[in-house]
Amino acid sequence: MKELVGNVVLLNRVTGAFDAASVFQDLDSKNLDDFERIWKPALVIHKTQDAHWDWVEKAKETTRSLKYETFAIECDGITQGLMLVDVTKFAKVESQKGRELAYVELLATAPWNRPKFNPQPLYKGVGRVLIGSVISLSADLGFRGRIGLHSLPDSESWYRSEAGFTDVGYDPAKRMRYFEMTEAQATAFISS
Repeated sequence: MKELVGNVVLLNRVTGAFDAASVFQDLDSKNLDDFERIWKPALVIHKTQDAHWDWVEKAKETTRSLKYETFAIECDGITQGLMLVDVTKFAKVESQKGRELAYVELLATAPWNRPKFNPQPLYKGVGRVLIGSVISLSADLGFRGRIGLHSLPDSESWYRSEAGFTDVGYDPAKRMRYFEMTEAQATAFISS
């Protein structure tokens, strides 16, 4: 059942103001409808790297398994970001190898928020809020903020430089680079 995790603000790049937004754990039909009706056509038109992600199917999968958690950010009545997290993975970075972590399976921001595809993107901060949410989930589960993810090529520099993840290297099985955040990196991220 969809539950409010917290209220945040997102920078509206058009107005320069901070707009009130809400973070929810678990997706509902509104989030999935926003994805299917509004997001998906734009993702397909722009041929984004995540256009093939089927959020509706993933949401169904989460209801059949305790290993997944989902999150959504809503602002101005519309879903601005979505995230799917697997809570059954283990760290690879040497300093935390073998310890539990929250693994971000999928993370996406609405197409109108992406500078690469929109000359005047709307909201800034959606990805940062979602990463903060998974760090909090990791802490709540006793994983001390440890998180991991595989990055699409367009996002690698953000995870490495902006968010402060450790680049663990190229994973041939996923054909993507793998990143992890240690407890110390998670604390630094939340503090910034």
